[in-house]
Amino acid sequence: MRGKSFLQGFFLALLISAIGIVATSFDGVDLSFHRYYDYKDLTAALKKLAKVYPQFLTLRSVGKSYEGRDIWVMIINNPKTGPAGHKVAMYVDGNVHGNEIQAGEAALYTIWYLMNYYGKNEMVTRLVDERVFYIIPTVNPDGRAYFFEHPNTMHSSRASKRPYDDDRDGLFDEDGYDDLDGDGEILMMRIKDPNGKWKPDPEDPRIMVSVKPGERGEYTLLGYEGIDNDGDGRINEDPPGGFDMNRDWGFNWQPPYIQMGAGEYPFSNPETRAVNNFILTHPNIAAVESYHNSGGMILRGPGAKNYGEYPIADVRVYDFLGKKGEKMLPGYRYLISYKDLYPVYGGFLDWCYRALGIFAFTNELYQAQQDMNGDGKVTQRERMKWNDLVLLGAGFVNWHKVKHPTYGEVEVGGWRKMTTRIPPPFQLEELCHRNNAFVLFVADNMPLLKFTETKVKRLDKGTYLVRVNIRNDKIMPTRAHQAIQHNIGRPDFLLVKGAKLISAGEVINRFTNKVKPIDVVKNRLLLNQGIGGLEKRSFDLIVEGRGRIKLIYDSEKGGYYQKEIELK
Repeated sequence: MRGKSFLQGFFLALLISAIGIVATSFDGVDLSFHRYYDYKDLTAALKKLAKVYPQFLTLRSVGKSYEGRDIWVMIINNPKTGPAGHKVAMYVDGNVHGNEIQAGEAALYTIWYLMNYYGKNEMVTRLVDERVFYIIPTVNPDGRAYFFEHPNTMHSSRASKRPYDDDRDGLFDEDGYDDLDGDGEILMMRIKDPNGKWKPDPEDPRIMVSVKPGERGEYTLLGYEGIDNDGDGRINEDPPGGFDMNRDWGFNWQPPYIQMGAGEYPFSNPETRAVNNFILTHPNIAAVESYHNSGGMILRGPGAKNYGEYPIADVRVYDFLGKKGEKMLPGYRYLISYKDLYPVYGGFLDWCYRALGIFAFTNELYQAQQDMNGDGKVTQRERMKWNDLVLLGAGFVNWHKVKHPTYGEVEVGGWRKMTTRIPPPFQLEELCHRNNAFVLFVADNMPLLKFTETKVKRLDKGTYLVRVNIRNDKIMPTRAHQAIQHNIGRPDFLLVKGAKLISAGEVINRFTNKVKPIDVVKNRLLLNQGIGGLEKRSFDLIVEGRGRIKLIYDSEKGGYYQKEIELK
């Protein structure tokens, strides 16, 4: 177990000596963001936070994973300022792919930050009072547990742990990786071969480089550590699981022969069904952040080009938020998923936006600071220098000989699973904080409405003209243009309580008092357009009654507001 203990020792030493900060303590809860939390420790952290802050936090399970683990959601709300369902909500999740573990810490950090700085920071206090947050740190708890508890590469285990027949031989998960040297890592294998296509880099023999045409190599690369467990002549072709939970959503879903990992049908995994049910039963969610890794990106849809670009009015909102995000996250780029990365069918972003009218981002976490010569590119030699000088050699396992049942003597070596896609612990807290800042910025730009001046004019005995002005002080509209175009969700409505609403209209020109009639339905106005970002709308209401009445503006994604006025 040489490699595993060395890695643990390295990270512990790096945490204590290089950083000098072990934990952040607040109100009896000690959390460190210079370490990673396995599923058990993450659950314990969430439960302790909920216990210490019962006035703000509610922890509950949205459902069970395939292997029976709870999928935890933390609900953050200040009930003294109103029920959660009356406020605009920010949804955050992470660790959809099991190996993308820092997403869990990034989501946990937002819970910690909001609680630690409530009453100390004006923006945090205002957001906790005005908004509600729904945070699911790990959508894929089985994948997270498997990554921590078993030997893996940095790219495994990405999928759901629901068994999958990757090699179509009628068997499930029967040929995965094998840790040949027992060090807790799945590394690369190579074998000496005078006709091979690879040779050691002359400047750094740990790095393998391909030979030039006509040049004889020294090695053949055999892939990751493994043996032919099912006797079909191949290795590692059917590892545990295989369903990709970011290809499983109910918009623009495509079958596996078009989109690998898609499953049998949308929401075929218990984890995505559970999240789907939660989001559908919380229509106040106006914005979404789903953390992945890696590469340092702020992604928006479309995931695929077949449905075209998003409506321009909504793109302006995305651009405002995404370009500000680039300023908060040095090295991150604001990109369009299909255009700048790769196409995704049945992806979470498109389902949120196209099907539900929610503004949704994915942040691909971790922009490695490995550009040692500052030219904007990272070569293998630079990565190795980073390993030697910054990680003190702990990220790479030197090539060493092991016995293989098929190939005889081979050499294994390469990057450990806690590298490449995952930052070392000393970089984790900054990653969490900067991405948290982006989440709070998005949350602060969700709709926030105000009744401004309201004028009452008596027309006749018991009949009054009420002019109502409602303003949205934020960039995000109460209804996305996508929702307006496709009648997604219910319209906003303006309701009168305590008097009869006879007729109504929207004030088109307040100087000439030009009014456009609006139908009255059950004492309310249905407003499919909602209130746009940084927009004010004015309405004239003819009401019959007397005394004090209530005006209520109720919006699924814009909040619930009421104002009392007196008819006199």
